[in-house]
Amino acid sequence: MNLNLFLAKRIGSKTDATGKLSRMGSRISIISVAVSITVIIVACAVAGGFRKEIMDKARGYSSDIVLAAPGEDIVNNAQPVGHPLSYLKELEGLEFVGSIKGVAYTQGILKKDDEIGGIILKGVDSTYNMDFYARHLAEGKLPSFGGKRASNEIIISRTLANALQYKVGDKATAYFAGEQARVRRFDIVGIFDAQLQDFDKYLAIADIRQVTRLNGWKDEVSGYEIMMAGNDSPSEKEMAAIDELIYKHTTEEDSPVAPTTLAQKYYIFYDWLTLLDLNVLIILALMMAVAGFNMVSALLIMLFERISQIGLLKSLGMSNRGVAKVFLTKAALTVAQGMLAGNTLALAICLAQQYLKIIPLDPANYFVSYVPIHLEWGTILPMNLIAFAAIMLIMLLPAIFIGKINPATTMRVK
Repeated sequence: MNLNLFLAKRIGSKTDATGKLSRMGSRISIISVAVSITVIIVACAVAGGFRKEIMDKARGYSSDIVLAAPGEDIVNNAQPVGHPLSYLKELEGLEFVGSIKGVAYTQGILKKDDEIGGIILKGVDSTYNMDFYARHLAEGKLPSFGGKRASNEIIISRTLANALQYKVGDKATAYFAGEQARVRRFDIVGIFDAQLQDFDKYLAIADIRQVTRLNGWKDEVSGYEIMMAGNDSPSEKEMAAIDELIYKHTTEEDSPVAPTTLAQKYYIFYDWLTLLDLNVLIILALMMAVAGFNMVSALLIMLFERISQIGLLKSLGMSNRGVAKVFLTKAALTVAQGMLAGNTLALAICLAQQYLKIIPLDPANYFVSYVPIHLEWGTILPMNLIAFAAIMLIMLLPAIFIGKINPATTMRVK
């Protein structure tokens, strides 16, 4: 067996008659490291959960990239885009592009009895991916837009349904302004609840043929939604490739369009998530500092208890570095025990919250109804390695004390 490991295991063990304080210090250090690692992993999992939930919902509402008239919001129907653009196939051929779908928006007013409320109709066709709305469907069913005639079926948000007391199966009367006021009666077949009120406060999903007809369009849409092939946000290189393709392939017949990313469109959410990440970094630094300095205290106790043993090892020819390795090995074993316990506890807490949703939240303030958890297994191991390395670097401070111990003096101490 390695001599350093053998001596390190003896320090503070049950067979070590002089190590009562060391054993207590080791237990406290293990608990400290375990608590610190638990807090770090849980904080990272919660931050990752918020990022994933909010970004998934934002992507579901608005896609990764929006193509609309330059300087215009796609929700605004004042500046429509010709449909289809001549270079859509080239855009779809980009390896990082998953799908491109034309959408149309219009705004109106809903009236029920004496209550009125604003509505934004988002028109989509039968090929539009409705998985997002299916996941968040609270009541009813998804509308069917595949018929030969424009469908009157719509789904509305829970926020809008609550505001006007609509239920599945009700008929909604909507008024739309224009050169002539237009009235439409829609069948509410479903209610979705994605708990992101800034997005769905007035939103309803309808047949795109209904929306274009209300806007007086023929071969036009409000813009195009581009979903990435993966779940990652578009990079600067990918956005540059889209810009270049649009510039090269735009013809005189094509409407001018400009791409806008989700981060550009909803920068407030990204700023909030960045602030959340900063808080996690602060927690991480504080927890590692607490664990590290608790370890320093435990190691100093071990050193003071074993001054005479250190002197004996030095007198037998062991160098300062060799003695330091013994105590650093003991510290490493203690840290490893604490990290093992911390990881086990953190995973138990995260899995319990992920599947049982123990801790609720107010969706009006946090955009979700419970504390979200997202464990990125690829980051847990590197984070543990960084924490271990940081704590062991702090351990070098008390190791300096070993070089100042004089064997001639300590050997006389009894």
